[in-house]
Amino acid sequence: MEIQFFGDTHRGKVRKKNEDCFLAEELSPGNYLFIVADGMGGHLAGEVASSMACKIVREELARDTGGNPLPLLLSAFERANEEIFKAGKKASSTVGMGTTLTVLYIRDRTAFIAHVGDSRVYLLRGDTLLKLTKDHSLVEKLLMDGSISPEEARNHPKKNILYESVGVLGEVHPQLVGPIHLKGDETFILCSDGLTIHLADEEIKKIARDFSPREAVKKLLTLANERGGKDNITVIVVSAVNSGEDTGKRKVEPFIDILSLVLVLSILLALLLGGLLVEKKAEKSIVKSHSIETRLK
Repeated sequence: MEIQFFGDTHRGKVRKKNEDCFLAEELSPGNYLFIVADGMGGHLAGEVASSMACKIVREELARDTGGNPLPLLLSAFERANEEIFKAGKKASSTVGMGTTLTVLYIRDRTAFIAHVGDSRVYLLRGDTLLKLTKDHSLVEKLLMDGSISPEEARNHPKKNILYESVGVLGEVHPQLVGPIHLKGDETFILCSDGLTIHLADEEIKKIARDFSPREAVKKLLTLANERGGKDNITVIVVSAVNSGEDTGKRKVEPFIDILSLVLVLSILLALLLGGLLVEKKAEKSIVKSHSIETRLK
């Protein structure tokens, strides 16, 4: 199985700076880490919080030695929450800073997710798009209890109010998902809400389904900006693709060695000189078998 991925971020058309942070990396053979963090807070605070979260999670996951990684993910979120919370108290410019934090970790063909906030992870299989994370927002709560409709939720004035984030409070309670066993026909989409405020799930599905990770990310960023780019936009697309080997049938290729060639030339020369009798039969040509292996990547 091959993991193909691409991620990118854009400031958008309204915000003066980009407070999103993302990571898309193969930590070691077969181990992949993907993070989207959407920072929030005062001057520079959001950028500091999201960068700290990405750095801490990477450090923690790099220590993975096997077993169930969900406890390690939980520990990474708790450490990020504690360190950002403490850092936020050190200066007036960072008071109250925090970040969303959404992590996809793939190890040995199995995916695990940890999530806080309103960034998202989608899973696309065939033509079905599943939203694997829930938004820890006031609007999501109102939607779940039936107080508002999906259409009202999409443009609700309190859409950005979160009841769960990293670094704002003394505790954090991430949503943990997994294990998800990969078959080789999955695509994950991680994104900040700068994408989902402009694109419906159906649009995200169509682009992720029809294009490579790199092309899909570029198209999603462009479309969100064309529709206003009201917030920072970050997108990572990760595809698990089956790869195999097609050895085919063994082909036998004739190979004439030097001795055989000399014998053939000797026979031709004898015939040209008048039909000399060849008393000794010519040795058979040596045939060597070469296996041809084609690797499909």
